Amino acid sequence: MRNMQTRWLFGCAIWLFLMAITASLIVSQWRHEALPLWALAAVTGLTIIKARIVILDFMGLRGERPRLAAALIAWPALFTALAVAKAAIPLLLS
Repeated sequence: MRNMQTRWLFGCAIWLFLMAITASLIVSQWRHEALPLWALAAVTGLTIIKARIVILDFMGLRGERPRLAAALIAWPALFTALAVAKAAIPLLLS
């Protein structure tokens, strides 16, 4: 049982690394310019998915204490929504 859980966490860690590399490659394409809205949406989506994996799997909150897990997932979602709103304000005002 312990070996299977270790393999599961190792697989999750690989997915986390792949999502982080993908997000950094997307961001590195626009070094001195603002990110296009689709790139910002992709990076923020990957951020929410990574936060969910870390909270549920690595913190061990899958199945137990669901309200705490929801609150911890809402925290990065709030900052992501604020970042998207900050990026969208210039588009709405022009």
